[in-house]
Amino acid sequence: MQKHSMTAAVLATLPFIAIHAQAQAQGQHERLDYKLPAAPLERTLLLIAADTGVALAYDPRLLGGARSAPVVGRYSAAEAIARALDGSGFELAGNGGGALTIRRAIQRSAAPMAPQFVKVSAPAAPAAVSSSAAAAQPAAAMATVTVSGARQGRRAGLDEDPQRTPTSSYRIGGEELDRQNITTIEELQQLVPGLNIQSTDPSDMQISIRGVGDGGGQASGDSNIGMPGSVAVYVDGVYLARPGMLSSLGDLAYAEVLSGAQGTMFGANSTGGVLNITTKSPTFVPEAEVTVSAGQHGYQRVRGVVSGPLSENWAGRLNVVRSASDGAVTNIRNGNKLNGGSSNGVRGQLLYRGGDSFTLRLATDYNNSNSEPTSVLVATHAINGRDTYLTHSAAAGNNVVFGPNVDLDDENRIHVVQGGASALAEWQFGGGWRLRSVTSLRYFHSQPTMADGLSVQVYANTGTEVRDKTWSQELRVDSPAGGAVDYAFGLTYLGQHAETLAHTRYANTTVPAKWLDSTAFRNLDIIRLGLLRDRMLSPFAQGTLHVGDAVDITAGVRANIQKKGGSFIRYNRVPFNSGYLEEQHTLPSGTLTASWRFAPGWSTYAAASYGEKSGGLNISAGAARQAGLDSLYIKPEKTKSAEVGAKASLAGDRLALKGALFLTEISDFQTQGYNPDDQQVYLLNAGTFISRGAEASARWTPDRNWSIDAAAVYNDTYYTHYANARCAPEVTLAPNPPPSCNLTGQRVFNAPRLTANTSVRYDWTAENGLRSFVSARYAYRSWMFGTVDASQFTRVPGYGLASFAAGTGAKAGAGEWTASVFLNNAFDKTYYKRLVNGDYGSVAGWLGERRTLGVTLAYRY
Repeated sequence: MQKHSMTAAVLATLPFIAIHAQAQAQGQHERLDYKLPAAPLERTLLLIAADTGVALAYDPRLLGGARSAPVVGRYSAAEAIARALDGSGFELAGNGGGALTIRRAIQRSAAPMAPQFVKVSAPAAPAAVSSSAAAAQPAAAMATVTVSGARQGRRAGLDEDPQRTPTSSYRIGGEELDRQNITTIEELQQLVPGLNIQSTDPSDMQISIRGVGDGGGQASGDSNIGMPGSVAVYVDGVYLARPGMLSSLGDLAYAEVLSGAQGTMFGANSTGGVLNITTKSPTFVPEAEVTVSAGQHGYQRVRGVVSGPLSENWAGRLNVVRSASDGAVTNIRNGNKLNGGSSNGVRGQLLYRGGDSFTLRLATDYNNSNSEPTSVLVATHAINGRDTYLTHSAAAGNNVVFGPNVDLDDENRIHVVQGGASALAEWQFGGGWRLRSVTSLRYFHSQPTMADGLSVQVYANTGTEVRDKTWSQELRVDSPAGGAVDYAFGLTYLGQHAETLAHTRYANTTVPAKWLDSTAFRNLDIIRLGLLRDRMLSPFAQGTLHVGDAVDITAGVRANIQKKGGSFIRYNRVPFNSGYLEEQHTLPSGTLTASWRFAPGWSTYAAASYGEKSGGLNISAGAARQAGLDSLYIKPEKTKSAEVGAKASLAGDRLALKGALFLTEISDFQTQGYNPDDQQVYLLNAGTFISRGAEASARWTPDRNWSIDAAAVYNDTYYTHYANARCAPEVTLAPNPPPSCNLTGQRVFNAPRLTANTSVRYDWTAENGLRSFVSARYAYRSWMFGTVDASQFTRVPGYGLASFAAGTGAKAGAGEWTASVFLNNAFDKTYYKRLVNGDYGSVAGWLGERRTLGVTLAYRY
């Protein structure tokens, strides 16, 4: 009896969480790199345990709502845990025999609590298993929890790749995206500086990072599927051949943006950077979530998630999303709200765990969307005192209406159906060797019905239908980690088959003649057929040499062996048949980086890389009939990049700083150009340009309530050689225009010189248990050219967007409810996402989001 009383007294004086060191000494003392943000303390401790192999025993009731401090740097297990406990009310103490004990930093009286132990058998998802499984155990239950394997916890499922180079990157967690109400790929640029995304429809999305990305559309307006962009988009390790295949940002673990040429580990078409998306995996602990949002302008979004075990070895996850909104454009003819749309999507996953040595993750998704992309008339221009747009409008009977309204006799509609399936398998072999296989099959079908943007019919029911299928297989082997050298090597295969069918149907009236100054278009249906077949085989290898505990040197190479074929056929006007064309290239990529952790919390790096983007085929170019078949081939685009940077973690990891200087040179730039030999305008290798600048970011968590983020990129991007460019309308509409223009020294399009983002959030917990927050963010970008020709007509003005949110939540039963209110574009700033040149010196623009007030209700357990 006396013995039990003494035990109770000790427990009352020192409530503790015991972290018993069952892992090997190497696992406890090995120093690893951590990038863990402030989070629930239990989650952070489990992530550290997963990396180091220590055993974790704790009482979930003792932790309560305690939150960890950020853990950013290279630490041993004890050092990382001590960092996490900073300011949490707990402290780390030695406990003899190498075990680690966490005790309260401030002693308080407490009722005796028996420590509770929870078993975690698989290291791939330690955070998800901990608290829920513990709560399911009786209060006095005793068991052993072991999370084994250095670095395996965050390497599994494509997370924290040990071969990732230390260059500039931005990672936004799924919870942060939800908090910021970021639901589409376009909205991501409001959180990441240097990222620029322009989209008029899912088939025409342009992504650039630091001014490097897409070379621009075809001068004729035909959709060209033969030239990919240079910013690659990946979802769970699967390459998306077109950015529009990423339909939404729901149920994400995180999204990250990687700057600079990334071709060694990501493949040929990532010379401008990578947008890497990782979704949440199925869990073996039941969880569910329902989120409902509604707001002004018809905004609605409903998301449901359910995840849990199906058997001892299988778990499943199902995510369903519906979203819709009205556009910012009003058709005064019928009152319709345009430029909005709706989307319905579902994603299902199965996860199999065969012990600690094998995992298999199967996923399939389907999305069906409808949109009404509609540009507005921004301006018309008079050249030599004559506004030819207004003159032709008067002749054809077109009612000229400037944005945000339109007067349309017919409206644009785009229907997209897409989906796919993937399999991610990972094997853990003896000695620490790992094998990963990623298999995918995807399809994309876009059916547009496009109008002419006028109040009278020149043409209607036009547009380019796209059917695209892609398939890929990657095998990768990773060496054991923890030695002086670790490396990875593998092989990737990518296939694509795409077809286009384009119609331009002119009216059977006199209107086309009045608008186009020609009677040849009356009742004419111009048909274009495009075909693209692409095959690529890519062996790669990359390794890291660890020089002591402070220096890492990484080198990698890849050879992309590509064979591309296609054809272009045009009917009814300037008929042309290219026949089947083929080209073959070997596209090398290489990278060399060095990083140095010269002091605790401080590191610096230098990186250089080279990559070649795929060659192209002008399978939509009408110029080939006069220019010849040689004009249909586009050489690979070459990218050289260099970057130096530094990172620091200060004030007990409450202040994280990053800074970098970068220089990128693009040669054989794939874009529009004028060929003086055949006097034609089409896609070609136009010349060279440079992107150079600096970026900096800071994250400050002065205490447990505040989090402040700020980042900015200054980017000077200009053509160093672009002698035979297509001239801007202000030149071509003037008397005696030159056949081409020299844009050398001009700024590159889609490249604002300055982009900056900042956000502030304050969280607090009231005595009644309510956990509340208020937040604000601001995103700014300076002006940029909207078209390749550097036209002053399409100079997109700079703008800044402010958004605010506030919310609260509390526990309810086995879960938690939250309620929040958000205000996007709070000051109702009118801005344009994109500006393009139209007919006769006119300018068309796509309006951005209006001020939108909305609410979100959620329940999760």
